[in-house]
Amino acid sequence: GQMISPVEKPVQGEFRLIDKMLNIQDKVFETPTVLLSGAVSGEEEVPDGVVGVLVRSAKEAPDILSHCAVRARNFGVLLATCFDPAISAKLAEDLEGKWVEVRCKPDGTLEVEAKPRPSGDAAKATAVAEELKKAEATEVKMNLANDLGCKWCIVPDEMTKTAVGSKSLNLALLHPKLPKDILTPQAVALPYGCMQKSLTDPANSDNVLKELEKVLGKLQPKTSNEEAQFIFEEAQLLIGRMKMPEGLKTAMVESMTQVGAQQGEERLKMLFKPRDAWDAIKGVWCSLFAIRPWVSLAKAGRSFHDLNMAVLVQELVEAKYAFVLHTVNPFTHDKDELYGELVAGRGETLVGNFPGRALSFAMKRGGEPRVISFPSKSVALHTQHCLIFRSDSNGEDLEGFAGAGLFESVCAEEDKPGFQRIHRMPVITDAGYRASILRRIAETGWAVEKAFDGAPQDIEGCVDVKERIFVVQSRPQV
Repeated sequence: GQMISPVEKPVQGEFRLIDKMLNIQDKVFETPTVLLSGAVSGEEEVPDGVVGVLVRSAKEAPDILSHCAVRARNFGVLLATCFDPAISAKLAEDLEGKWVEVRCKPDGTLEVEAKPRPSGDAAKATAVAEELKKAEATEVKMNLANDLGCKWCIVPDEMTKTAVGSKSLNLALLHPKLPKDILTPQAVALPYGCMQKSLTDPANSDNVLKELEKVLGKLQPKTSNEEAQFIFEEAQLLIGRMKMPEGLKTAMVESMTQVGAQQGEERLKMLFKPRDAWDAIKGVWCSLFAIRPWVSLAKAGRSFHDLNMAVLVQELVEAKYAFVLHTVNPFTHDKDELYGELVAGRGETLVGNFPGRALSFAMKRGGEPRVISFPSKSVALHTQHCLIFRSDSNGEDLEGFAGAGLFESVCAEEDKPGFQRIHRMPVITDAGYRASILRRIAETGWAVEKAFDGAPQDIEGCVDVKERIFVVQSRPQV
């Protein structure tokens, strides 16, 4: 199998079979539970009381960087995929309803065995009742009218903790620290408060803002998920009706021009099409008004008022290969060995759910890259060079609320999945080229780690059609 979220200690719970994770994401398990699940898309919340999730088949497994995987790692929940359907079938037959213990071994494999069921409190998932109490005491208020005195649009030098989330901040800090031959995508950001500034702008204040306040006024802590879903759908339609304020359009062009001038290459501005950009920006804002952040905030006892959303506007590089790196091998915890995965085309094939394995490799400092598995992914998302609008909330920093992956990123143009014959690409067919590109990618990982004072990093990046290496984002490795 493949470990997506390994855990140090063995986990114990009742072994239950489910068809799809999606059907039960809001359920609360009173007893610690290990699920053997059919499809897990990677978008789900891990239900309360679940200590481990084993996915029946690799075709339906979430990716190592999907929302579900990131949340599982943040909450110490075991998440793994079984590559052999026969094994999952046997587990299902032998262990359903029994109390089991699951252990992660250093070589990345798993052991599952039946154990005597504990009695009393060890068999209860304790935090559940407290969490419900906390959620009911939380008031629901959304900030719709206070723009926090923000500017319409800011350049990387102006990105601070009070203006943007960690995605923008990390990139702004990263760019000046990297060696000259490692690039980052050009970017500007719409800071916290920009949505409110647009709502209170004369273009929207009379119609959209008033209605939105009325609709969202119906949300209360006791509102059921079904009701909340209706309220959010109405809110999203209203956001969709917003008009782009002139001030925003002008400010975006000015900021993009400034970034191009600083870097001597005007890549962002040449991609800016106001109408497409505005649709994408509203798409990101819409993802605030959704059931997932609502459920997650309630779990953390936080209110919507605590949540701010910036939008990172980046060029989507025309990628030949995309890669993900963990500068400390997550399977062996070896600090001197980096682990990476590479796919043809764009990173969503790694982070979204496209069946098949990537090319995975490991490399020790001072050593040579060694390939662990060759890919069977035939889909490559082909990118034309365009803008991507990425949600950047302070959710990642709100305690108890891991916001990673909760909100949308929207491309200003649809991808065209081209079926790349990946097994005909030089990274597969040419061993010399493969060694040199993997080495360059690994060295990029170490350079980024060094830029962040030696703290281990999870890095997403790509190699563009001119063979230049870009780092798209980096965050501390969990």
